[in-house]
Amino acid sequence: MFLNTGKLFAETLRYQQDLTRRLGMADIRVVHPSPRALAASDPDGTLWDSNPDLCCWHRKVEPLDGALDGFAAWITGRKRFQGGLRATLPRVEQDVDGRIKVNPLADWTESDLLRYMESHDLPQHPLKARGFRSVGCAPCSRASVPGEASRDGRWSGRSKTECGIHLSRAPVHAS
Repeated sequence: MFLNTGKLFAETLRYQQDLTRRLGMADIRVVHPSPRALAASDPDGTLWDSNPDLCCWHRKVEPLDGALDGFAAWITGRKRFQGGLRATLPRVEQDVDGRIKVNPLADWTESDLLRYMESHDLPQHPLKARGFRSVGCAPCSRASVPGEASRDGRWSGRSKTECGIHLSRAPVHAS
């Protein structure tokens, strides 16, 4: 699945298409937020600035939850080196909906990931060359500053560190 929030960098969209072609993937399900939910909660597209938790809820959490209906398990790309809540990430866990969540890269280091990508001729995300160590939605991602943790460029200046798809599924409300 590919979660297109409607706020992704153009580079991310091209990268996804490039990887799909390179790897010969035939069944990529592109998941989008509900137009009705966005019209009601984010009519001008600036909810990310006033309430990033609610923005992530409508653009990421709800769409992914719906897309995962009918699946007993799912696989993530989270890694412990990303720090924060991910620092103690297990390789297998059960999410709040009872699905098995597999984190096969949990114990990989950033060097392991780079070596794997190089040895398998996989391109890095194009924004990596511009200093982005973690890439999410364009308004909430920035290039990292030397010495920062890998996800410090996400939701910069806010206490937020995760979008919510890997956290409790309690609904987020407008504040």
